[in-house]
Amino acid sequence: MQLPRQVTLYNAVTPVAIASSTDATPIVITANAHGRSTGDRVLIFGHTTNVAANGIYVITVLTANTFSLQDEFTRLNVVGTGAGAGAGGLVLLAPPVLYVQDFRNVILQVGTTGTATVTLRIAGSLGRPEPTVPTRTSPRFDFMNMAATVSPANPYSFIQAINLDTAGAVNGATGIVVAGTDINSTFEVNINALKYLTVFPISWTQGAITIKALLNSTV
Repeated sequence: MQLPRQVTLYNAVTPVAIASSTDATPIVITANAHGRSTGDRVLIFGHTTNVAANGIYVITVLTANTFSLQDEFTRLNVVGTGAGAGAGGLVLLAPPVLYVQDFRNVILQVGTTGTATVTLRIAGSLGRPEPTVPTRTSPRFDFMNMAATVSPANPYSFIQAINLDTAGAVNGATGIVVAGTDINSTFEVNINALKYLTVFPISWTQGAITIKALLNSTV
């Protein structure tokens, strides 16, 4: 039996709105006063048109307002979609993607600092499909890219949680809606044999986000 394990997903993290992207190699993101450093691992969600910018990447900072995207495993430059420059969405420091298969459930403690308006979704996956030709030496042979476009090669979905204050179910597609000042709420996620799990905002207006996860194997 695994002992419970606590992980911090976000520690007072504030998303930044994306102004634009280049449809190039590498993709260059404009997010004014982004506050990031070269080598940071970031998550981008909700960027339109140039949707290849969505996902978890490492970055190279170009200016106080711009950075380029590289694959977090290979460090290769991320290629634009060819559909044109994009706009919209959020960028923030990326959370860990948790390996949860050895645990029964996850307890999430969701907190905000100051007045906050944010919607969070819990993403889970069994991993990528087994390739026809085994490529287990590939750094991403089983690891989908959470927040990137869902596809047969990048499978994940949004997972239901139970609000432990109200006992109400929070459907995965709806997400956890947080609105108010200095909020602290707790949720239980039934793993149901998932392998990977993380949490990220799909919309945000204001406030810093703190999320802790307790991985629990007891009945």
